[in-house]
Amino acid sequence: MTISHIGNLSLNISTFSIALNDVLVVPQFTRNLLSLSKLLLDNSLLIEFFFSFCQIKDRQTKTLLIQAPLISGLYIFSLPPSIPPKALLGARVSADLWHARFGHPSSSTTLHLLHAFSLPCSLHKMSLCSECCMAKSHKLPFTSSTSLSHAPLEIVHSDLWGPSPVVSKDGYRYYVIFVDDFTHFTWLYFLRTKDELPKVFALFKQQVENLLNHTIKILRTDGGTEYKPLSRLFPQITYQTTCPYTPQQNGLAERMHRYIVELSLATMTHASIPLPFWDEIFASIVYLINRLPSSSTKSIPFQKLFTTKPDYTFLRVLGCLCFPYLRPYNDHKLQQRSLPCVFIGYAYNQKGYKCLHVPTNRIYISRHVTFDETVFPFSTDVTSSSDTFGHTSPDYTTMGSQPLTLASPLCTPSAQHQHITTSPQQGSATAHNIPAPVTFAPPARQLNLPADRTPLQTIPSDPPAPSSPVTAPTNTPAAAPVTSLHPMTTRTRDNTRRPRTFPDHVALISTAPTETEPTTFRQANQSSIWRAAMSQEIDALAQNQTWTLVPPPTDHNIVGCKWVYRIKRHSDGSIERYKARLVAKGFTQEEGIDFFDTFSPVIRPMTIRLVLSLALSLGWTIKQLDVQNAFLHGTLQETVYMSQPPGFVDPSYPSHVCRLNKALYGLKQSPRAWFHTLTSALIAYGFCASNYDPSLFVYHYAGSTIVVLVYVDDIIVTGDNSLLLSKAIQHLHSHFAIKDLGSLKFFLGIEVTSTSHGFHLTQTKYLKDILSRANMLASKPTASPMVVNTSLSIHDGDPMENPSLYRMIVGALQYATRTRPDIAFAVNKVSQFMHSPSTSHWDAVKRILRYINGTLTHGLTLKPSTNPILHAYSDSDWAGCKDDRRSTSGYAIFLGPNLISWSAKKQTTVSRSSTEAEYRALALASAELVWLQFLLHELHISCPSSPILWCDNIGATFLASNPMFHARTKHVEIDYHFIREKVQSKELEIKFICSKDQIADIMTKPLTTPRFLLLRDKLTVTSVPFACEGAVIIQETMPIGDTVNQDNQDHL
Repeated sequence: MTISHIGNLSLNISTFSIALNDVLVVPQFTRNLLSLSKLLLDNSLLIEFFFSFCQIKDRQTKTLLIQAPLISGLYIFSLPPSIPPKALLGARVSADLWHARFGHPSSSTTLHLLHAFSLPCSLHKMSLCSECCMAKSHKLPFTSSTSLSHAPLEIVHSDLWGPSPVVSKDGYRYYVIFVDDFTHFTWLYFLRTKDELPKVFALFKQQVENLLNHTIKILRTDGGTEYKPLSRLFPQITYQTTCPYTPQQNGLAERMHRYIVELSLATMTHASIPLPFWDEIFASIVYLINRLPSSSTKSIPFQKLFTTKPDYTFLRVLGCLCFPYLRPYNDHKLQQRSLPCVFIGYAYNQKGYKCLHVPTNRIYISRHVTFDETVFPFSTDVTSSSDTFGHTSPDYTTMGSQPLTLASPLCTPSAQHQHITTSPQQGSATAHNIPAPVTFAPPARQLNLPADRTPLQTIPSDPPAPSSPVTAPTNTPAAAPVTSLHPMTTRTRDNTRRPRTFPDHVALISTAPTETEPTTFRQANQSSIWRAAMSQEIDALAQNQTWTLVPPPTDHNIVGCKWVYRIKRHSDGSIERYKARLVAKGFTQEEGIDFFDTFSPVIRPMTIRLVLSLALSLGWTIKQLDVQNAFLHGTLQETVYMSQPPGFVDPSYPSHVCRLNKALYGLKQSPRAWFHTLTSALIAYGFCASNYDPSLFVYHYAGSTIVVLVYVDDIIVTGDNSLLLSKAIQHLHSHFAIKDLGSLKFFLGIEVTSTSHGFHLTQTKYLKDILSRANMLASKPTASPMVVNTSLSIHDGDPMENPSLYRMIVGALQYATRTRPDIAFAVNKVSQFMHSPSTSHWDAVKRILRYINGTLTHGLTLKPSTNPILHAYSDSDWAGCKDDRRSTSGYAIFLGPNLISWSAKKQTTVSRSSTEAEYRALALASAELVWLQFLLHELHISCPSSPILWCDNIGATFLASNPMFHARTKHVEIDYHFIREKVQSKELEIKFICSKDQIADIMTKPLTTPRFLLLRDKLTVTSVPFACEGAVIIQETMPIGDTVNQDNQDHL
C-alpha cells in the first residue's frame, strides 16, 4: 500500500465543524478509517460508547453530532460530503525533486527523510545529480573524533570563511559559523571585516544563552588572530585552539564550511543563481542543514535542539520561478495581483518566502506564493522564459556562465585563514540580525539577452609592440539597435498586511524617468547618444594626452576602469547633455605602489556662508564657475597603469595597458593632484591660500579684494572690483577648461534663490529625494522634528532586520543640515545609533522626515547688513543621554543678522555639574568664534567690537571671568585657560542671557512646538518668499543611496 496524498479535511455537522488533520489517501483502501484518539486530540469532542452504538457530542454543550451503530465489531459513521481540502501537499513527486528541495544533501539523507516522514514520492530511487558531482568533489576524510558534550552550548565550534571572490549583493565577503557540539545546530553570520568579530560573538552569546537557557562553556576555534580578543572580553569561557596548520582538529566547523559551500554551489549551479546572491543562498542552506539528519549525531539538529519536528512541506527549490501575492502593494484595483519573481530563500523571523523581483531588485516576503519548481529564471539556457520579466537589466555573472572556485577552509592552514567579520546577518532560525554597514544593492540582471544584442568584435591577437608611444585609440564601438528601457517601479514591504498611513515595510516609490541612465557599458552601447558621449570623452582624454599605451609590466599593479553615465539637466528639468565619464577603479590600487598621499581639502560650509553674507552686505559680485574634466589637469607623481577602456580597446595592441600621465577620476590621488595644480595657478596670479581654510583663496590689490572658494571642480568667485574679478576668471580660463555658470544659483546641492532681501538657501530637491527613498512623500507632516521630552536609548525597541536603510537616510539627513539648522539636534541624536539602530530609533527618524515633508521649501535666509558683528549663543543639556549621561553642546553663531555656523554635538566626557557642561559648550563655541575671526582678518574685514558669546548659566559665565571656582574645575583646566585667555585679551566677551532668550536651546534638546517655532524663526530658517516660489531653482542633487527596503512603522 502506498500513500498518494496527505492533507486536512473539515466535516460540517449542522453548525459544528470537525477538523480531520493529517489525512492519508491510500487508493487501495475501499473503506475510510477514522482514528477516534486523533479525532479527540484535534477537536473539542466527547465520545460515549453504548451496547450497540456510540455517540460523538460537543464537549461544552453536549450536543449530539454523530451517532454510529456497531456493525460486525466496527462503528459505522454516516458522514456528509466533505468540503474541498484546504491544505493539500500535492501529487507525488520524484525523489530527485525532494533532493533539490532539501538543498542537494546526500542521497542517504534524502531517502531517510522520505521514509521517516512518509513524504509522498513516486520513486524512492535517485538518479545521479550532476550538480552535486561538480560541487562536492573532495579529499578523503580524517578519522572522526568523539564528542564529549552532554548539553547544548557546552562546546561551540567556530570558524571564519572567506574572502569570497565575489562580493555579495549586501557587500559581504566573509561569514562566521558557530556550531553546537551537542546538537550540531549551526548559526551563521555574514561579515565584512574581522575587526568586528568580538561584537558579533558577544551578540551571538547573548542571544543563544537567553534562548536556550544554557551558557557557553568552551569555544573551540583555529589559531586565527581574530579570536584572540575574546579571551580578554569573556574570561569565563574556556578557549581551545588547534595546533598550527592543523585545521582538522577543528573538524566540525571545517566540515560544516565544506557542507555549506558544497550544497550552496550545487544549488546555485542547479538554478544558475548569480554569484552576488551567494549570501542569500548560504543562509538558506544553513536553514536547511539544521533540518537535515546529521550522520554523526543520528538526529536532526533542529529537532534535537528544540524537541520539535521540522516542517518539510514548507520547502521549495531555491532559484525557481514563483509568484507572490502582491495585491496589498498595488496602487489601484486594475494592477496585476502578482509578478514573476525568483525564490531566493526563506524569510528570517517570519514564516514566509523571499521572492526577488529581478527588474527592480526588490525582495518581497510572503507566505502566499505559487511556485513552478521546473523553471529557473536565472538560467540563461531556458529559452522558454526569455520574457519572464519583460525588462532589460544589466548582467550578473552566474554559476552557470563561468566556473568559480570558492576555496574550502580545509585547503588553508588554520593559522593563516583570511577571516574577516562585520555586523552579520543571520541565516539560521534562531539567531537575530546583527546591524551591518551601508549595504549595496546590485543592479538588476538581464536574464535573457535580446536577439538583436551582439557583442563587440573579436580582438585580434597581439601584434609587435609599437615603436613609439601610442595615445588613446579613436575607434568607436559598433552601432547596435536601441532597446527600450522602462523599469517597473513598485513598493516593497516585508509582509502582506494592508497598508497603513506608514506601511510596516518600505520600498522605494519613484516614477520611472523618461530617460534612464545606463549602469553598464553593454546598456550604453545600444544607444547612439551614449556611444557619442563615450567617444567625446575618449577624444578629450586623447587630446589631453592622459595616457600612453605600453606593454603590461610584470611587477606592477594594473588598475581597472569602468564607464559612468549621467544625464545633466537644466533647472527646468530638461536635458542639458549626456555625460559619459571614464573612471578608474581606485579600489584596486595598492598603497605605497601606485598611490601615497590622498588628502585634498574642500571648502567648509561655514566659510561659504560667511563669504556669501559678506558679499551681500558689501555689495560684491558673485560668479559661479565649473571646471570641465578637472581631474585631467592634475599631473600624477606616481607611476600608474590602467587597463584599456571597455569598448575602446586598441585593436592593434589589445594586450597593452595605459600608463597614466594625468590624473583620472576614480584614482585615490586624483583630487590631491588636481587641487595642487589649481593652487599653483591661483598662487601664480597672486592669490594667497588661507591658513585656516586651505580651499579659500584671497587676492588683495590696491584696496580691492577677490575671493575664490573651491570645492573640487566647483568654484565661487566674488569680490568688490568687477575688473579684477573678470581678470581673475580670465586667468583661470587660460589654464583650464572653465565654464562660466553666471550668477550663483546652485552649488553643492544647495539651491540659491535671489530675493529682494538677499539669498534663500534651500535643498528642496534633495529633501524630496530623501523622502522618496524612505517612502515618506505621502506622510502626514508634523510641526517639529522631535517629540518633547524624547530620550532615545540604545536599549529601546527591537533591532532592525536590515539597518542599511537607517544609515542611508540618517547619512543623507546629515548633509541636509547644511541649510537646515532646525533639524541639527534631531539628526545628531539619531546619528548616535548608527552602529545598532532599533525600531524606536527608526520611529524618531520618521518623525524628522514627516517634519521635513511639511517644510520642504524652508531654508536658511541671508540678508545684507550694515553692521556685520559676530555674536553667538551657547547652551548645553546636562546629562541628557540616559545611556552614558553625557551632555550635549550646542551653539549658533551670527554675522550680523545671518546665521553662519552652528553645531549640536554630544560631549566626549561626562560633566559632573551643569556648570561644567555649559563651560565645555562655551569652549566649543569660543573656538569656532576665534576661527571665524581669523578668516575675517584674512579677508581684511574688521569687526567694530569683540564678539559676544551669550550663555544662560551664571556659574559658567562667572567662571570665564573669575578664577573663584578653579578648585572645583581642575578637570576642565584646558577649556578654562582657553576661554579665560580669550576673555582677558578682549578677543571675546561672555555675557549672561535669560534661558527664554537662548537661541541655542534648539540645538540641545527637544522642545515644545511653540518654542521650537519661535527659535526656528530666530535662526532665520524660513520658507521661500511667496514672490519667488515659482522661480525656485530645482537641480539635480547629490545621490543619497540605493533602493530602500526596510521597516517603516508609524510614529506620532
